[in-house]
Amino acid sequence: MSTELTLPPVRPTRNRINGQYFKGHEPANKGKEWDEWMSKKGQRRAAKGWKNLDKYRSVNGQKYGGRNRKTVVALTDDGKFHVFLCIDTAAAWIGGNRNNIGRCCRMNASRKVKQRSWAPGKPKGTSEVNTDHHYKGVRWYFETDTTWMEKYKAAQ
Repeated sequence: MSTELTLPPVRPTRNRINGQYFKGHEPANKGKEWDEWMSKKGQRRAAKGWKNLDKYRSVNGQKYGGRNRKTVVALTDDGKFHVFLCIDTAAAWIGGNRNNIGRCCRMNASRKVKQRSWAPGKPKGTSEVNTDHHYKGVRWYFETDTTWMEKYKAAQ
């Protein structure tokens, strides 16, 4: 007669996909301070990581550009220019849509100059490129683009 070692199956405590704990299981560090379960070296590493995450987070909320924001310049018709740190603040200033400002900065096809399929004398589905960068009476450029400075000097 041979005896066999039988072990009960080990139930997982966490979801493999998202890492959440299953019902009835609690993490070992729940309700504890850092000093109770983490070494000093680990605490320094974690604090540095949180600091670096906060550096690239937006101060004003999630809807404003963070790490990927691009600085835009608005040239008005009276010869003045305004510099904005991100497209969202520029859209709030003009009272418009940030997608349209980004489209003007990239010089993509604009709705204003796009030819409809029913336009007389034009083939179906054609569009023109918005090279004047206009949206709501203001010209929009990325700050890294050099053409806005030339337009500003020409207006003076």
